Amino acid sequence: MKINITHLRKELGSNQPFSFEASARELGLDNQAIWADSMMVEGCVINKGMIYEIAGKIHATMNQSCSRCLEDMVTILTVPFSEEYREADFEKSSEALVQELNYFSGDEIDITDLIRENILLAEPINPVCSENCRGLCPQCGVNLNINTCGCNSTKTDPRLAVLEKLLSKD
Repeated sequence: MKINITHLRKELGSNQPFSFEASARELGLDNQAIWADSMMVEGCVINKGMIYEIAGKIHATMNQSCSRCLEDMVTILTVPFSEEYREADFEKSSEALVQELNYFSGDEIDITDLIRENILLAEPINPVCSENCRGLCPQCGVNLNINTCGCNSTKTDPRLAVLEKLLSKD
């Protein structure tokens, strides 16, 4: 995913929109089976003098399992990103090192690593099909969104089991 900036170099403040379609394989994502067909990357490059700012959004679809009920689900991600790049020809000053700028050389900026990092950081760790998902019964394993079970849902702390016997009428 390379952006040609030849036209941007001519005028300070000029911008150039870009749009890419990429697959999980092209981005080097490990678990390629969970990603839907392709991802769309769109944004804009702005010439800020010696620095080029790249900002945009990534649109991706993932096939996952709910972490509560284990049902299959689809997660739609819209991931914003923004990063600044500087030509490698210039000397790296201490100010640039503090700002942690990215460097490029030539007439193209490769944003493949930027896109991969942002997608990996936005991937949900524990995806849920809905905020109201009740999950699985910890005793019998039935999906509580679909059925109810007769399991005893009250848990007694084993340290208080003796006190519970005092309260029972038997």
